[in-house]
Amino acid sequence: MTPAGNRRILLIDDTASIHDNFRKILAPQPVQQRLDEIEAALGCPPVLPPDAGFELDSAFQGCQGAEMVQAALAAGRPYALAFVDMRMPPGWDGVETIEEIWRIDPQIQIVICTAYSDHPWEEVMVRLDVRDRLLIVRKPFDVIEVSQLARTLSAKWDATRQAASQIDSLTQALERLRASEAALRQSHAELEAFSQSMSHDLRAPLTAMHSFSQLLARSLDGELAGKPLHYLHRIQANAAVGERLIEELLFLNQVARARLRPERVELGSLCGELVDELRKAEPQRQVTLEVQEGLWAEADRNLAQGALRRLLHNAWRFSAAQPSARIEFGRQDGDAGETVFYLRDNGSGFDIDSADKLFHSFQRLHGDSTLAGTGAGLVAVNRIIGRHGGRVWADSCTGGGTTVYFTLSPARPLGAIQ
Repeated sequence: MTPAGNRRILLIDDTASIHDNFRKILAPQPVQQRLDEIEAALGCPPVLPPDAGFELDSAFQGCQGAEMVQAALAAGRPYALAFVDMRMPPGWDGVETIEEIWRIDPQIQIVICTAYSDHPWEEVMVRLDVRDRLLIVRKPFDVIEVSQLARTLSAKWDATRQAASQIDSLTQALERLRASEAALRQSHAELEAFSQSMSHDLRAPLTAMHSFSQLLARSLDGELAGKPLHYLHRIQANAAVGERLIEELLFLNQVARARLRPERVELGSLCGELVDELRKAEPQRQVTLEVQEGLWAEADRNLAQGALRRLLHNAWRFSAAQPSARIEFGRQDGDAGETVFYLRDNGSGFDIDSADKLFHSFQRLHGDSTLAGTGAGLVAVNRIIGRHGGRVWADSCTGGGTTVYFTLSPARPLGAIQ
């Protein structure tokens, strides 16, 4: 095969003159040879110069042609096209020849050359299970007809082979992707199991550290001062952070494993319940809460509550230094027309240049120990919103408060629920 494609053609016909005529049309010819030789041989008007691009082989019986197809395929030089005569006594007829050729090489294109057939054409079509590899031309041939068939069907063979090669490549790539996905799932499952196991194993010593440090503080009440008391408080505070981090790791594992159970959820009422919990824990705080009405969404209630709890906890904590703290929860239309929920506070805010890290890493954006956190809460929020097919982002500036935005599917009207 040449770089231009497969130009190999096999002619199977029991008449020698037909081979000569085809060779004049398709095989390389001297430039000076005149087209009138073809015209004289086929009795056709001169319409097309000789095609110098095909390699033409000849077989005079169907059995011989099948053997040549077999040999060409074994040599890695298959034929793109075969012209097959319908009647070739005393051997196989055209139908038998084509059946055997396609058994050997299903990809070869076939043109039946005939003046008449011993079989009804309906029977021929059924026996050969014709799809898109067979054409029929009647003798005597037109020069342009033979030339165009050779060009078109050899190009079709090339295109079919290229498409098959691309499909093979895509299939192999898909298999590799599936194998990688399976390995990744296995690795992810093992990592989750390890994370859960380690979280449970670490919880016990941290809880003991926290509890015994409290007991120690009570036992030494009034006896500790200065640096020793400071050290003890640091131990207690860090043990508490460790316990919270373990709780968040366990919650992240739960988020990944939980089965989503979407339902109509009024996020505003959830927000009010969660803020009531915060007020009971810190009754001395004066925080104004503004919640829009009708903040309905289609979401898993437990996971939505988990996300809101962590967002509200941050808003509550980071607005602690404000003499008049304010938290606002509402809804607006996004740039693409989607429903966007937002939770806004007037707290300490953060540097917006760090916003890309906010929901994707266990990183605290505040160095102030009074605003201690684990960095895992917003990672959990991102995963919860992501599992619902939404996205979450934030807008803030240092000292200017923070607004967290997230998308969830709006709840369907009650009448639309089946």
